[in-house]
Amino acid sequence: MNQLVDDFQLSEDESIVKKKRPTFLLVLFILTCAATGFGLIMGLINLTGFNDVESQLRNASAGSNPFSDEVLGSMDIEGMQSAQDFSTILSIVANILCFVGALIMFKMRKIGFLPYVLGQCVAIYGTYVGLGILDKMAVIMPVKAAADIMQITGVVTMVVMIIFAIAFIIMYGVNLKHLK
Repeated sequence: MNQLVDDFQLSEDESIVKKKRPTFLLVLFILTCAATGFGLIMGLINLTGFNDVESQLRNASAGSNPFSDEVLGSMDIEGMQSAQDFSTILSIVANILCFVGALIMFKMRKIGFLPYVLGQCVAIYGTYVGLGILDKMAVIMPVKAAADIMQITGVVTMVVMIIFAIAFIIMYGVNLKHLK
């Protein structure tokens, strides 16, 4: 039981002070702090209602034909808003998990790898949930090409996010040999 408490303790002991922190771990930690800080700010802005689904849909259908207004009226905007709020909350949780995991690894503890990987998985799932909203929004686009571009942009965003998540997991994994 004492070992478990030691693993979660963030104070640096003598063995860590003697063992130098790799520069690559420092660089990864700085990049993670920047990314999670930005993600938290954006998540909190989204939670304030600045980026609500109804205003996005009204802006997307502005100047379109009356059919779009009919489609807009038949859409489940509340359901889409709750999906977006859920996605935003997942994003905030993911950013917190990634930051905490990176901080623990920065303190030279291997146990930080688990919350970091979990945070990346939560972020990917949150993005997937958010992509469902794009499919529903594409219905009211006045031009089919615009709807296709919207959906392609969502898929590209998801792919890039997965690539970055895997890359950072691998880079932190390479540093695990230096951690206690």
